Amino acid sequence: MAEGDGGGVQEVIDIDSDDSSDSNSEFAVPEPTDSPYRKRRNTNFFSRLNTTVQDDEDLNGELDPNQLWLGSLDWNARVTKGHHHTEQYDNKQLIVRRGQEFSMKIKFDREFDEVKHSFTLSFYTGDKPSIAKGTLFTLTKSPTLSTKSWGFKVNSIERECVSITVMPAVTSPVGIYKLMVESSCRNTDTLTTHTTKYSCSEGMYVLFNAWCKEDPVYMEDEEAKGEYVLNDVGLIWVGTHRDYEPIPWNYGQYEMCVLECVVFLFARANLSVEARADPVKLTRALSAVVNATDDNGVLVGRWTETFPANTTDPSNWAGSVEILRLFVLLQSSVRYGQCWVFSGVLTTILRCLGIPCRSVTNFESGHDIDCSHSIDCHYDTEGNSMDDLDDSIWNFHVWNEAWFRRSDLPPGYDGWQAVDATPQEASESVMRCGPCPVKAIKEGDLYLPYDVGFLFSEVNGDRIWWKVEKDGDMAVEYVDKSCIGKHISTKAVGSDEREDLTNCYKYEEGSGKEREVQEKVSHFSSRKEWVVKPTSRDLEVEIERETALMGSDITIPVKLTNKSESSSRTVSISAQVRCSAYTGRTDSNAPILKTVHSVHEVSEGESDTVTITIQPDDYVKKIKAGSVLNLFLKAHVQETKQVFATKESFSVKKGSGITIVCSEKTVKQYEDFEVSVSYTNATDTRLTRCHFYMEGPGIRRSKKLYCGTVQPQKTIDRKITLSAHRLGERTLLVKFCNSKIAHATERIKIVVEQAEPTEIE
Repeated sequence: MAEGDGGGVQEVIDIDSDDSSDSNSEFAVPEPTDSPYRKRRNTNFFSRLNTTVQDDEDLNGELDPNQLWLGSLDWNARVTKGHHHTEQYDNKQLIVRRGQEFSMKIKFDREFDEVKHSFTLSFYTGDKPSIAKGTLFTLTKSPTLSTKSWGFKVNSIERECVSITVMPAVTSPVGIYKLMVESSCRNTDTLTTHTTKYSCSEGMYVLFNAWCKEDPVYMEDEEAKGEYVLNDVGLIWVGTHRDYEPIPWNYGQYEMCVLECVVFLFARANLSVEARADPVKLTRALSAVVNATDDNGVLVGRWTETFPANTTDPSNWAGSVEILRLFVLLQSSVRYGQCWVFSGVLTTILRCLGIPCRSVTNFESGHDIDCSHSIDCHYDTEGNSMDDLDDSIWNFHVWNEAWFRRSDLPPGYDGWQAVDATPQEASESVMRCGPCPVKAIKEGDLYLPYDVGFLFSEVNGDRIWWKVEKDGDMAVEYVDKSCIGKHISTKAVGSDEREDLTNCYKYEEGSGKEREVQEKVSHFSSRKEWVVKPTSRDLEVEIERETALMGSDITIPVKLTNKSESSSRTVSISAQVRCSAYTGRTDSNAPILKTVHSVHEVSEGESDTVTITIQPDDYVKKIKAGSVLNLFLKAHVQETKQVFATKESFSVKKGSGITIVCSEKTVKQYEDFEVSVSYTNATDTRLTRCHFYMEGPGIRRSKKLYCGTVQPQKTIDRKITLSAHRLGERTLLVKFCNSKIAHATERIKIVVEQAEPTEIE
């Protein structure tokens, strides 16, 4: 070894992990290859998993006076995970939240002498760790700790064991870290220092910390953190604004594959290590990589009635875990997803990283494609809808909200940020959206990043109706100022109730403040002006409908009310009913199920009702799984030239649903239990390619049971054996899928208890 003040430095040594260890594992240290004490030290001196170091006299020789060897590291993982709210994660590695201290124990080969002995810790992340770039942190002993910087302090020294507390800085990049320990021994006779470095082969994960006030993702309310960070199941609302319901979703952020997949996505997104410290940059990058459009991300989007063989209909998914597992396993994008699937996956990823997140559904969601910040619809001179020219209005669209401070913006925009992983329109040439302060959407602050204008149009754009002449000329005939953005919904904290967020995104429809915001937004529009011919507006049109069951007559009453006190009104009605996807798009080849052209005389102060009836023969064989009925209605008043136009979507109930029975209300961890499932086809339609699909957080792998065909008015049932590996209350989701009608989803709660220990004879 080199003499002098610098001393000698040994090569870096990997600390092997013991695969048989539990979550409270130590990592034993192999002997350096150049050690003169190699043979003697292999006589069980460095034993694994909390075994006791032998006394010096058992070694039949002297210890090297110039070396301080590292015996083992005890991460104290079980206790630490409990303190850091990470005990549910299946990953064996230590998982901590930044800005919160954790304890560990270092065991050396001899009694630790604070005069002669010392050590440092280096935590690093990324391919090229650098102190300058904030990806390498070298820690020396400190009397106090601060959340602002990495550090450690010594708690106690008991012979060869040193107990310490480590603080990861609250500004640290999230992800996986490796640890290097450098031990030093000072020879007081020769005044030289000998140093050895040890590298731990098993990393630890650092996450965002919603419990730390200095972390931008800090959330004060404990119940809210329990819902938006810790809850691994949830509800996502789907349907139409007249008929909506929640579907259960397995977020499953604690499953083994999820955290590994998230780290893999950092590389797939080309996300710099420094950007991993910033929730703004991180969520923006993840909104891009969850879809596969630009970077071979997690999910390919597809909005069609049918899907190729060996792919998955988006309606078949019941959660995020299987999607992420397949993505990592196959190293390629999973086919296919739609908006609620993209949102569910992003919720899983952000909660896994510790960012509070929720899925949010907007009914009657506008899709502005030309930055006009309005939704344009068209009809011809004969009153027929011209769908190929229209902006679309989705029956529902699901995005996400993530909670964090916006230090990149002026004060007042902290809190919930809208972010959308569904590939709709490019943002800065990449298919992504957000993060955008929800407050900026409400106030119409389109100059702020990111994508405020597009999101504003989704929740509060005016729908502009254009009449297209035969020569292609067009003029605005009607503006609907209140049809976009209804019942914006998310799961309430601590319950399965729906929380309405509409007032968070916009002021009350028609109020002075809402119109003031619209005026401000118009200055950013790609269309600077349009004119609506002033007319009397004394005719009111109201569309009503009761829920219909598949196979029954569907009636749509249209109520015409003449508010004039002096004159009757002659009203021309044009209506078309087609099947459409939930995106509001109607295939140009889709058959028209019903057409109505009629004229009605409505006396002053009176009402008349036009009833549009669609019989089973008109729609049963034409409607597909996930499809809705789309009504286009135009009313024209001959006397005043008043025009009313609208598009409305109606869902059709498709069956009675699923029944689930578990053999036991309480089951034992790792032990088999039986679940019975059944489905009744309450329609007159023969269902083909049927199967049950089951998954749940803490349940061993998802299961699929094929059922073949279910005849009309018949019930099919199956039994399956499952096991659970995570303790506590668990949710099992069961989905019934088929090729014809909308899928049904149900869930049950089971309690998993620890199994009794087995005696070994």
